[in-house]
Amino acid sequence: MPDPGSEAPDSALPAQLSGAAFAWPGGRGVAEIDLAVEGGEVVTLLGPNGAGKSTILKMLSGEISPQAGEVTIFGGPHGREARRRIGLVLQEPSTDDLMTLRETLRLHGQLFGLKGSSLKRRCATLLESLGLGERANDRCETLSGGLRRRLDIARALLHEPDLLLLDEPTLALDPESSRAIWDTLHERISDGAAVVVCSNDTVEAESNADRVVIVNEGRIVAEDTPSNLTAGLLHDALELDWPNAAQEDVAEIGSWDGVGTVLRAEDQLLLSVVNSAEIVPRLFQEYGSQISGVRIRESSLRDAWFQIVGRPLNSAAGDSE
Repeated sequence: MPDPGSEAPDSALPAQLSGAAFAWPGGRGVAEIDLAVEGGEVVTLLGPNGAGKSTILKMLSGEISPQAGEVTIFGGPHGREARRRIGLVLQEPSTDDLMTLRETLRLHGQLFGLKGSSLKRRCATLLESLGLGERANDRCETLSGGLRRRLDIARALLHEPDLLLLDEPTLALDPESSRAIWDTLHERISDGAAVVVCSNDTVEAESNADRVVIVNEGRIVAEDTPSNLTAGLLHDALELDWPNAAQEDVAEIGSWDGVGTVLRAEDQLLLSVVNSAEIVPRLFQEYGSQISGVRIRESSLRDAWFQIVGRPLNSAAGDSE
């Protein structure tokens, strides 16, 4: 645990980037990043692979330093004391396959100054809370991807950090593993820890984030609560498979009562509508031979992304890490 004498003033933000920029070889990177993270807050950096989310996280963790602008952690620069208050989970597991789960946690705890019965209790508590108690003496090489991820979370939480930096912690995990991870994270958040998580999962962001920061092509293009980002959307979203839709047809549909925006993405159209039960029959009556598929769902953060960026999240591409 952090040395009480190293605690920053209560007014100090856990993390802040001001005008931060970093360019990787080849031109990838981020620019003009302004981000402030408060205690007890979950901030999700939402964007596709290559948008720049991981670069932002690496500046916050101290792995890289901004080439312009600055980063402050608990009111000061990166250093030993700041690092003791950070828990970090990278995209790829970094455990030693030949060590047991218990050995992995004990080693990590010792690096952060934990020892004796306190360390033993902390390891046992986290293993149990993440559903790993019965595997404590198993080697890491025996774990599935989901269980490895749970161990990564346990290791990051072991020293009770005040700032957690997580790079897609639930990517490709089953719902049970994802739920176990977030349940355990929320216990730490309730004690005032701040969380910054990189994700391209809009459902997870909508469920867990206090604030969503939309990152595209190396820049922050919007940020707000999930509810505020989706507030302007009509109730239903329609995804139409419609190759080569004529522009005049797109304009015509956009003029219908009950239709908000109509956005084109390659061979698809995305419509924001008041009531899909009224719009879908009319679409098929007038354009049925041209529409090869339709999906109906309630509008969500996924549609807010589309509205802001102008293309679906899964097709948005950036040149940044």
